Amino acid sequence: MAGPGPGSVPLVRFAVPGECVAVLPAGSGEALLGAPGVGVLLRRGNLFDHLTVGRNVVLAGRLAGRRTADDLLELVGLAGRGDDYPGTLSALEGARAGVAVALAGAPDVLLADEPAGELDGLAALELMDLLCAVAARGTAVVVATRDPEIAAAAQRIVRVA
Repeated sequence: MAGPGPGSVPLVRFAVPGECVAVLPAGSGEALLGAPGVGVLLRRGNLFDHLTVGRNVVLAGRLAGRRTADDLLELVGLAGRGDDYPGTLSALEGARAGVAVALAGAPDVLLADEPAGELDGLAALELMDLLCAVAARGTAVVVATRDPEIAAAAQRIVRVA
């Protein structure tokens, strides 16, 4: 177990396409910066409140030059919610929308920094199920978390020493 610090970011090297990896514990809480081929999911979901959910996903896709909103919203379980605003979503729905935004650029790797930090137990596990499903589709998913229950949902756990 590592102490506080930015140690989770370099752990992307442990990511294997099609695998969901949990990293214990998370870094210092500094924002992770995306790079080509890397999607980032933050605790609060990556959403602009003044845009609809669909427009948030479209904006992320356009910035990356890829994907439409409808297929991603369906993938994360939000089909038909594209015209809703982030403020009208439950915490779990907001997290699901954040996953869609993070996937809009069709990244090879999705870094999720404490993605379930705003969720209760059952909702947090549902989000991990979604992230594992994303991994099963071929995207490497790296989840930085301090929560052993969240980590247990991953296919592999890496403890930083």
